[in-house]
Formats: sequence, C-alpha cells, structure tokens
Amino acid sequence: MQVQIDLWQLVMALAGLISTFAAVVWLFGTILVRQFKTQLDERFSKISDKDVEVTQQLRQFEKDFAQFQIDAPTRFVLRDDYIRGQSVLEAKQDALFNKMEVVRLEVAATRGGKNG
Repeated sequence: MQVQIDLWQLVMALAGLISTFAAVVWLFGTILVRQFKTQLDERFSKISDKDVEVTQQLRQFEKDFAQFQIDAPTRFVLRDDYIRGQSVLEAKQDALFNKMEVVRLEVAATRGGKNG
C-alpha cells in the first residue's frame, strides 16, 4: 500500500509545521522577556535603607567638598606665593642690614675721629 501526497499538500504541511514552531518560539520568547522585565522592575523598585544612607552620605560628601573648594584659597597659601613673600621679606631684611652696617661704620668713624 502506497500513500500518495500531492506536492502542494506537502508544502502546506511543512508551512504549517514551520509556522507552528515559529509561534511556539515567539510565545516562549515573550514569556521570557516578560519575566525578565518583571524581575528588573522588582530589583529597581526595591531601594534598601542602606542605599538611601549611602546616597545621603555621598550628597553630604559632595557638599563638604564643594565647601572645601570654596574655603581652600583663604586657608592655604600656594608655594609660589609663599616663596615670593619670603623673598620680599628677605630683601627688606638685607636692605635693613646694609643700612645698619653703614650706620655702624659711621659711628665707628665718628668715635675713631674723636679719639684720634
């Protein structure tokens, strides 16, 4: 006994099987995507107390650091500025020493002139 199937019946049967398989794959895909989305929504909707505390600490740190940046120029002197200021003081000290040396020499000359 032989079974005879026409070509169009074979093509239609294969098309039906392929479309059924594609529909099953699409159905499982949508189920997986929906579950994944639900898990992500749950994960992001649950903010623990620790996360809130860390966020508050981070904001406080940012505020403190911004205040530090504002206050830093008034609290600290740059190295170049310190060196410049120290050089000015040393130059004034040297000039004063030179004037005192001139006065000392004049006093020594005056005392030497009276005695001699």
